[in-house]
This record gives sequence, structure tokens and C-alpha cells, in this order.
Amino acid sequence: MKNLRNEWLLLPLFLLISSCQSMKAFNIKTFDEDQLEGKGTLHSITVNSNRIGQECLFLNAEAENNWRHQYFMYVLNDKYETLQVMQPTHMDKKTCYSQLQKIESILKSESQVKVCVRDELKKKTLGPDEEDHFVQFSSLGNHKVAYDLLTLDSICSSKKCFSNNSVWVNTCPGFKKQ
Repeated sequence: MKNLRNEWLLLPLFLLISSCQSMKAFNIKTFDEDQLEGKGTLHSITVNSNRIGQECLFLNAEAENNWRHQYFMYVLNDKYETLQVMQPTHMDKKTCYSQLQKIESILKSESQVKVCVRDELKKKTLGPDEEDHFVQFSSLGNHKVAYDLLTLDSICSSKKCFSNNSVWVNTCPGFKKQ
């Protein structure tokens, strides 16, 4: 009878410990060309919303004095390295900031989101004239961009998605075709 009482005392402790464990802040799953029938490499990233930063930059396209806006997203991984993601199309200022606001509403709607990106995930190597680029993630601090540029496909919460994947033949498994 005494053992049964001890087991009942351990049950609330077990429930407390299991409920306090949180989901992983960052998880990446890669789908290579073989899995996607030769259509490139895709990565599905499940990440806490506070690990995503975004901005619209005004850039000189191909150094030809062809100025345009470009959307960038920054994702902080579990090793506190930043992945830089870019929207593949050039846009005007209004379109870029509209995209930024749509994605911000997805980020604010839930604590975790899924981001689908394309291209090979490679560590960044700096040339002799290049400097490290750091991104501020509010309370998580300032972290270095550690990987080559990736291309944005989609970002989804459980209720909303945003993508420009109408131009893509294939998207990450589990993502909605927009």
C-alpha cells in the first residue's frame, strides 16, 4: 500500500516536468533532388517566431544603377547562426513593405512557424574585401550571417501562409501551393 501512495506522489511531479518541456526552437528538414524528382534542394524549417527578422533593402541591381527594393528574411538557428533568405523577385517599395507586413502578421499569430527555402545550405566564406554581416534579434542578441543566401518559397503558421511559389513547380512537402 505504501508503494502505491509513493507512485501517486510521483505522478504530479512527472506531469509537471513533461508539461514544462518546450518545443525545439529550431528544426530543419532537407529534401534533396532525389526526393523531389530532380527539382532542386528544399529545406523546411520549423522555428520560433522570435527567431525571424525581416527587412526591405533598397539595392542597386547588378551595379547598373537599376535601383529596386529587395525583401530579406533572417532565421536564427539553434547554434545562434543566422541564415539569410531573399525573395527572388525585385519589387517596388510598396510591394516589399506589404510583403513584410503580411509575414509579420503570420509571425505574430503563433509562436512557431514553418519556412520553406530553396538552394543548397552552405557555410558562408568571405572574400578579402567583405566583412561579417550581423543581424539583431531583439532579446536573443546580435548574430552573424553564417550561411550563403537562400531563396524564400513559403512561410506558414497553422492558419496562414504567404508565398511567391506560383513561379515554382515544386514546394516543400506539407506546404500549401499558393
